Amino acid sequence: MLSALLNIVFPPVCALCETDIADGVFCLKCNDKFSDLKITAPICRSCGMPFTNSLGPDHTCGKCLTEKMPFKEARSALFYDKCVVEAVHGFKYHGKVILAAPLGRLTSQAALFSSRPDVIVPVPLHKKRLRMRGFNQSLLLANEISKNLSISVDFKNLTRIRHTEQQINLTAQEREKNVSGAFEIVDKAAFKAKKVLLVDDVYTTGATIKECSKVLKKAGAEIFALTLARAAMV
Repeated sequence: MLSALLNIVFPPVCALCETDIADGVFCLKCNDKFSDLKITAPICRSCGMPFTNSLGPDHTCGKCLTEKMPFKEARSALFYDKCVVEAVHGFKYHGKVILAAPLGRLTSQAALFSSRPDVIVPVPLHKKRLRMRGFNQSLLLANEISKNLSISVDFKNLTRIRHTEQQINLTAQEREKNVSGAFEIVDKAAFKAKKVLLVDDVYTTGATIKECSKVLKKAGAEIFALTLARAAMV
C-alpha cells in the first residue's frame, strides 16, 4: 500500500532518460539500448577483448599472445559507449545507487568462465576516495553479482593502501604507474588456492585489474576478472 501511494505521489521514471515507467529502473527504449551494446563472441579467450570481426570462434588476441596476464580470464558485459557511459557516470559520480541492481544483473550475465569462482572480491577504493564518494561502486556491483551467482563477497582482504589519481585522463603507461604498488592483501591465507572473481566497473587498459590480480596471485589465488563495461583500447 505504501509503495502504491509513493508511486502516485512520485511516479517512477527511467533512471536514464526520466521517461515515466510502470515499474523497474529503465524504460523499454533504454533497455533496448543496453541490449544493443552487449558484448558477444568472438572475444579474446584471455582478456575478453571483443574482436571487430563478428565471424569465427573465440581466440587469443595479439596482446595476450605476447603479454602473460596475471588473471586467467577477464570478461565484460557491455561496450563502454552511449547509454552505458551515461549509466556508469550516473552511478559512479552522481550517486544513483538505484542503478546497482540492474547493472549488477547485466554484469552477472557475462560471468561465463571456465571454472566457477569461490569468492567475489571488488576492486577497493582508498579510504580518502571512499569518504569523498560515500560508496564503492565496485562493492555495490559485487553485492548484486553475489545475489545472482550465489557466491560470497570478501571486501576486507584486498585493500588500496595508496591514494591514486583518477585514471580517466591518463595514458596506458601512466595508468600502470599510477596504480603500481597501490594494493595490498590483509590476510593472505584468505585467498590461498581460491578462485577469485575480481569485480570492477570498467575495463579500459586493464591497469587496475592487472595490478589487483598480481597481488591476489601472489597470495595464491587464481583470478577471473569481471567488469560491467569494456572501453575502447587506449
